[in-house]
Amino acid sequence: MPKPTVRTSGRHDLVLEQLMEAAEGLFSRQGVAGTSLQELADAVGLTRTGVYHYVSGKDELLEHLVRGFTLETAESLGALAVDTERPAAERLREAVASVARRVAEHPRRFRLLLTSEDSFPEPLAKQHRAARRDTLAALSSLIDAAKQDGSCRPVDTSLAAFALLGVANWVAFWYPPRGLDLSPAQVADQLADIALGGVLSDRTPDGVDSVPGALALLREDVTRLEHMLTSSRPSITP
Repeated sequence: MPKPTVRTSGRHDLVLEQLMEAAEGLFSRQGVAGTSLQELADAVGLTRTGVYHYVSGKDELLEHLVRGFTLETAESLGALAVDTERPAAERLREAVASVARRVAEHPRRFRLLLTSEDSFPEPLAKQHRAARRDTLAALSSLIDAAKQDGSCRPVDTSLAAFALLGVANWVAFWYPPRGLDLSPAQVADQLADIALGGVLSDRTPDGVDSVPGALALLREDVTRLEHMLTSSRPSITP
């Protein structure tokens, strides 16, 4: 690969992305500690000194990887959780699809972050863990909002959140699918529909046309009401 000679903003971003892709492969095979800066430089056609024009070292590369994946995912879902102008079910579907799409676009990066957290510098590891908690909290908030407006079945919020994240995250271990020509966006959309099929309510605006169906909806409403009462009941401390 020719060495970059022009320090334009576009060129800088391009080389930085190349460095991150090289880091994904080398860190995955050799570990963070086992990868030298010279190996990263060789992978993108830079000198070791040239790498310092883009990052200060391996720790900053790791920070870019975490920022571009874990932290941006948390920020994206957090924005969806507070966007109350849109229906909760619509936002929940977008949240699941966005996580699945991000994983499908960078499956190796996700696997690297999953297995290398112990190698992160402590400040970065702390940000990474906090972002993962924020992602789960935002998804749980979206599920609760959908339960409140009746567009979601009265499922256990924590269980549903873990299940939906599990579906999205597992993409990293099988994408791209052998023999199927599906883009990350197509995979994400289909997975979101499949996963949310077991979470979102299937009641229709016209109601139901059978006694068993009506009873099932009544049971959902009773369970939802019990959940709302339990959630709103003040805790009593001795």
